[in-house]
Amino acid sequence: MLIMEQLSHYHNGEFLKENEIHYSVNDVGLLRGYGVFDFFRIEEDIPMFIEDHLDRFEHSAEGLGLDIPISRDEIKDIVKKLIAMNQIPRSSIKILLTGGDSQDGFVPGKPNLTILHKPIKYPSQELYEKGAALMLHEYQRTFPDIKSTNYLTALRLQKTWDNEGFIDVLYYTGDQVWEASRSSVFFFDGDTLVTNKEGVLKGISASKIIEACKQEVEIVIRPIGLKELLASDEMFISSTNKRVLPITRLGDHQIGPGKPGPKTIKVGEIYRKFAEAYKQERKSNQG
Repeated sequence: MLIMEQLSHYHNGEFLKENEIHYSVNDVGLLRGYGVFDFFRIEEDIPMFIEDHLDRFEHSAEGLGLDIPISRDEIKDIVKKLIAMNQIPRSSIKILLTGGDSQDGFVPGKPNLTILHKPIKYPSQELYEKGAALMLHEYQRTFPDIKSTNYLTALRLQKTWDNEGFIDVLYYTGDQVWEASRSSVFFFDGDTLVTNKEGVLKGISASKIIEACKQEVEIVIRPIGLKELLASDEMFISSTNKRVLPITRLGDHQIGPGKPGPKTIKVGEIYRKFAEAYKQERKSNQG
């Protein structure tokens, strides 16, 4: 049995157990929410799409003016070591960078870098078979192209969506749809798969779904209207741990027939094969 307390993680140059990792109460990540992170899954010891995630991590750090204290190659080497040390069958990596200790409670200090290696949790099979529901909330994230540690709005709403049978919240303003709090949004307009890219975080899974499907499905990237989304027959969200998750209800409104549609199921299968091919290629290169 996997004992969480025995897992090793990386923190500021050391491999430590989770209870040995300490942050100062003067870290502006805590005091001011000044930090970024990225998150990806490990399959059969392969860090899935790691280069894309590190691209986004570096973009996020640069966007907030945070210096990453070690190189990309060093991060990749640490990830490899953690995988070998912990031997977790299904796992994830979270890279966290905060602004560091502040002398006055505002000006950042030396950044703290932590790399956590933990088991990963996926939605239940029932949600893939029956579809999931999203709460609706009028809001757009600050610095939407940066994967910051600021999830204040989502955390404030989390109890409400749990109590009302939703799995997450979908953000919109006026008639424009943005993203779910932790996922990208797709829907079908007839046979055309539609998603957006302006004003939202670049989803790595979303970009890989587009790459995987472009030869088999017509794809359009453009703004998404709330009214057209509510009127669509099929929609889904994507993320590292959700992959392609059908959405059959937005607020009180049913999407299409209220069950996952054939086009969404097809996209899920195309993406599954694409990810499997990526994994097998990386395993061959390691050999």
